[in-house]
Amino acid sequence: MTTLSERLHAAWQSVRKPLDPAFARARQRYQALAPRERRLLAGAALALGAALVFVGLIEPPLNTVRKLHAELPALRGQAATVADLSSQAMALRRRSAAPAGTVPPAAEVAASLERAGLPAAQWTLGEPGKGPGVLLTLSQAPSSALLRWLDGAARDWGLAIRRVELARAANAHGRPLPGLVNGEVELVPPPAPGRS
Repeated sequence: MTTLSERLHAAWQSVRKPLDPAFARARQRYQALAPRERRLLAGAALALGAALVFVGLIEPPLNTVRKLHAELPALRGQAATVADLSSQAMALRRRSAAPAGTVPPAAEVAASLERAGLPAAQWTLGEPGKGPGVLLTLSQAPSSALLRWLDGAARDWGLAIRRVELARAANAHGRPLPGLVNGEVELVPPPAPGRS
């Protein structure tokens, strides 16, 4: 029984045997060349080898990288579109699930506040003095995150602002803190259909 190395050796011998005369002639011609011509031939072979390596191994990945780099902005745009569509779908699902004139559960409101970038230490939820709704009390909350959340609350749940009392937050020395607010926002659900 022959081993793998013996079979490979036999295969190499069968391939090499017809090429041996050509190799011998090439070796004789190379030996007959002057030293300068040998160096030129070796340099040409090296340049040809480098070109083959570049064309076969380096250029295809470079072309792929260039192509992917060109496609990246379009893919980011598509991802943003998908994210926007999914948020709109969630808003529609919430709207259809909650009957008109109802207030979303406090846990859902709290989760949406945190998703909007308002940490739990900066706000408290309560009930307004009269009627259904949500009373949001803020303490040094970022105004940009609050405005984003208010826009989402109106879009997702149809909540309307009944009352807003906001003031710029200040530090212990009375200096205003840029971009932060204190105060209260009272939100009420949309009226049920049939009410005027």
